[in-house]
Amino acid sequence: MLIELLISMVILTIGLGALMVLLMTAMYTNTRSAKDTTSTMVAEHVLEQISAVPADASNVIQLTDCANTTWSIATTGAALGAGSGTNGGNGSNLTSTGNVDWTQSYASVPANYKMQFTGCGNGSQQTVYDVRWNVINMTTNPVATNYSRMVVVSARPLNTTQQGGLRFALPANLRTIAGM
Repeated sequence: MLIELLISMVILTIGLGALMVLLMTAMYTNTRSAKDTTSTMVAEHVLEQISAVPADASNVIQLTDCANTTWSIATTGAALGAGSGTNGGNGSNLTSTGNVDWTQSYASVPANYKMQFTGCGNGSQQTVYDVRWNVINMTTNPVATNYSRMVVVSARPLNTTQQGGLRFALPANLRTIAGM
């Protein structure tokens, strides 16, 4: 009877240990999913702020994050291939598919076309997001009544790697055409 009890306790311990690993993995995946969702929301917020500025204006708008850092967001575009960004207008380089090129170092992205936005959270729970954008003028004549530009914004949690597995999503790449 004592041996049966000992064997059942060992089996129960092994089962609970496996369950603990499963629980820890689920908690990690949940945290990663929350950060990926927040990076999409940050990219969407920047995209909306840029889109709110008339396409023929060259304003620099301000955005304050949860660390009380005020970031300048450039909204000036350039013709395709004529600006500071490769495969795009002004801002971060774009890949040949039109997404933000994350192989470009943060330091080499032009000023006011990038930010390290601190998301809200309690104390050490705040996450910093690397946000980059590119603005492409779709029309060469700013006097035209249909002056428009394409805005591409991408964000990801800072210090994430692009390695295989199902524990993260690729950086959010959002784009829109904004007009006058």
